Amino acid sequence: MNILFFVGEFPKLSQTFILNQITGMIDAGHEVTILAKKSGTGEKIHPDVRNYELLDHVIYYGNSEQADSRLRKGLSFARALCAHTTARLFNKNYKGNVPFRDLLRNPNLILLIQKLNKVDLSDRAIIMAHFGPNGILAQKCIDIGLLKGELFTAFHGYDMLRYVKQKGAGAYKSLFRSSAVILPISECWQRRCMELGADPARICVHHMGIDLLRFDSHPSEPGKPIKIVSAARLVEKKGLEYGIEAVGKLIKKGYSLNYLIAGDGPLKDRLQGMIEKNKLTRHVQLLGWKTQDEWIELMKDAQIVLAPSVTAVDGDMEGIPVQLMEAMAMQKLVVSTYHSGIPELIQDQQNGYLVGEKDAVVLADTLEQAILSPEKWRMMTQNARRTIREAFNIQKLNKQLIQLFEEKGKK
Repeated sequence: MNILFFVGEFPKLSQTFILNQITGMIDAGHEVTILAKKSGTGEKIHPDVRNYELLDHVIYYGNSEQADSRLRKGLSFARALCAHTTARLFNKNYKGNVPFRDLLRNPNLILLIQKLNKVDLSDRAIIMAHFGPNGILAQKCIDIGLLKGELFTAFHGYDMLRYVKQKGAGAYKSLFRSSAVILPISECWQRRCMELGADPARICVHHMGIDLLRFDSHPSEPGKPIKIVSAARLVEKKGLEYGIEAVGKLIKKGYSLNYLIAGDGPLKDRLQGMIEKNKLTRHVQLLGWKTQDEWIELMKDAQIVLAPSVTAVDGDMEGIPVQLMEAMAMQKLVVSTYHSGIPELIQDQQNGYLVGEKDAVVLADTLEQAILSPEKWRMMTQNARRTIREAFNIQKLNKQLIQLFEEKGKK
């Protein structure tokens, strides 16, 4: 099969779940093209991007400049609209007759139309769009003949809440009325898709997964100090302020702890200020972005992997965090929250611990309970790896996805 992956940014270090799908399709012998708006920021990239020479498979449709202000975004849109209008008037072979309101609602559509008039991708049998807005764009391009093939759209998190809050409850009306297959990554998002009007008959829950072969077992073992780690973009929904507060409470009680946070983001200064204000600089560190290999090394001698996810003020939520899957594959104790699809991965007291959102007191109590119960670690961490092997194993999941592609392609 010829498969087109439709994404926003590539390569993006935090989106290994997309990378695992792409490399899995290549390993299975399929031809892959990646259509992305822009290249990922930062110098660090996943080694598989090089190993598979994936940059040779990417077509970028966005501007090279970073339109980081409303004014620059407005100017960029105006220039693109002018070029689009001129091409429609004077190039009889130019495709892209869409209502002006659609262009205003989806400014990226102009850039896509311009690129796809220059690059023919109409022979792709399967179009795999990650995140709902990319599914909308892909379906628009199908409607005007710039793309062909069966569309599958994966919904991950922000696209189900924050994007809908910005665009309105009918944000996905055109996509949900099309023949596209909707692939929410959790049962939680399946319910949300149906609330927004998706046809249940065209919804199929498809979890993201990890490559179990990359994660050797390094079961949690008692040690001093106890090492707790998190990997996350430093944004509100990751709940890291509650993790820092909970660790601070345990340190004040006399526990010997180190809490290491891998990641970067807009809340870096705020979190660092919190660490300094509470005199935790000897115990809590923000490490910046880490590659997957660096994150694995960080986890090896850790006892606990913490993901204190919360619902952000703007409604943004997680899907099912990959860092938890990676930790469970390595047989680490995981502590997280009853949030979004996380309870589909973690069963409290069976393969990890779950607490309510935004409750640093209970989170501290749960971390203390975990630290004081080493006799439970072996059972829980074995169950954790078994969960990944059986339900979140990318090899199994990619086979299921290929089967779904093939079944849809025959209809």
